[in-house]
Amino acid sequence: MNRNEFMYLVKDLPDGGVKKACYIVREYIRHEIMKDLSHSAVTKEEYDEAVRILLAHSFKTSDNDTTIEDWYCEFDCNRNNGLEGFCKGEFQSSSKAKKLCKYYSDSYEI
Repeated sequence: MNRNEFMYLVKDLPDGGVKKACYIVREYIRHEIMKDLSHSAVTKEEYDEAVRILLAHSFKTSDNDTTIEDWYCEFDCNRNNGLEGFCKGEFQSSSKAKKLCKYYSDSYEI
C-alpha cells in the first residue's frame, strides 16, 4: 500500500489513537515480514510510536488472565474495504479454520 492509500484509510482516526496504531503496526509488519520496508507506507518512527500506544493501552485494559486469539483478516472477506482494512466479517485463526467475527452481519442473510 502506498502512503496516499494509507493516509486515506486512517484519515478519520485521531493521532495517538489505538485503532490508528493498529493500522500502522500491521502495515509495518507486513513489509517487515516480506523484508521490503522500502515499500511500507509508514516509517520506523511511526511504528515505534504505535507500538508504544498499543502497549500502554494493553497494559491499562488487561489483567493477569487476559488472553487473545491469534487471528488475521482474510482478503476474501466480503467486508474488506479494498484497502486492506480491518474487516468486520470472516477471519481465519491460526488453525486455519474459518470463523465468523462477532461484528459480522451479512445483509444478504437478514
